Amino acid sequence: MQTVPIDPFDAPLLGKIHQITLPTPFPVGPVHTYLIPDDPLTLIDAGPCTPAAQAALQAGLAQLGVSLSDIQRVIITHAHVDHYGLVGEIVAASGAEVWAHPLAQPSIEGWPSSRALHDRFWLELLLASGVPANLAQRTASLYQGMEQLISHAPVARLLDEGETIGLAGAGWQVLHCPGHADSLICLYQPMDRLLLGNDHLLAHISSNAIVGPPSPGESQRRRPLVDYWASLGRIYEMQIALVIPGHGDAVADVRSLIHSRFRFYERRLARLQEELRRGPQSVWQLAQAIFRRLDLTDTYLATSEVLGHLDVLEGKGLVARTTSDDGIWRYRLT
Repeated sequence: MQTVPIDPFDAPLLGKIHQITLPTPFPVGPVHTYLIPDDPLTLIDAGPCTPAAQAALQAGLAQLGVSLSDIQRVIITHAHVDHYGLVGEIVAASGAEVWAHPLAQPSIEGWPSSRALHDRFWLELLLASGVPANLAQRTASLYQGMEQLISHAPVARLLDEGETIGLAGAGWQVLHCPGHADSLICLYQPMDRLLLGNDHLLAHISSNAIVGPPSPGESQRRRPLVDYWASLGRIYEMQIALVIPGHGDAVADVRSLIHSRFRFYERRLARLQEELRRGPQSVWQLAQAIFRRLDLTDTYLATSEVLGHLDVLEGKGLVARTTSDDGIWRYRLT
């Protein structure tokens, strides 16, 4: 457990934001949660529901003189397993209120209809992308198995764009920043120019803009990388001294990092266009060309990343998609 470093910024608020790092079973590595000794005593994110993560959380809380039962509020930044999986265990131990974006509510509460929609969507997307049926089924089953890393809890308050909430004796603005997840929110403190950014901007890796099913009430899926570019552009225009992340180190030079992310995406777009000069290809063919080594856990993420970039190219009118008789999407240069 460590406190977020404040150098080179003299921001007194940082002394009230305590970082507790939890192990995850995922390639991204450990995830950070943040305890804010306020009224109410607040935990930002919860980690996955594993014995190792729960033990690390309890140990980190104990170093700060509190226990799991003392937590009064849990704010979930987005509905990914490594950020909300333990929430049900925390609420069971403490009776804490859960706050989250409306689009995170079905996952956090464990709506059966939402689970079924996700399961069906993953498999159908993989098959339409050209992933072989056996591999697609195994990958979909792997994602379905992640339910064992989740405990559920009711959401007491829905947080959306434009709201202000109190943390550490200061007002923080809620920013809805879809892209990495459609339910992702950041919290911004304008006086100290601090951003609780979770996975929106990470120092060591480019955040996956993960393709998911349509939001409730919508018939079309979101274009996550298109959303993510817009959300990154929004953050770029803001006055931010430090991004407090969900993984890895804090980010101080925000605009330089965003510039590097856009350069990465532009290189990836150029690479896809280069591959498509060979002729029409499926999403899976393109993924195999770009990612030379793919294991079972990479299949959906690689498919999602390629599809996100194809969404950008399609939006610019640079590629077009057709569906063949076997139901597989194929993309070609226009």
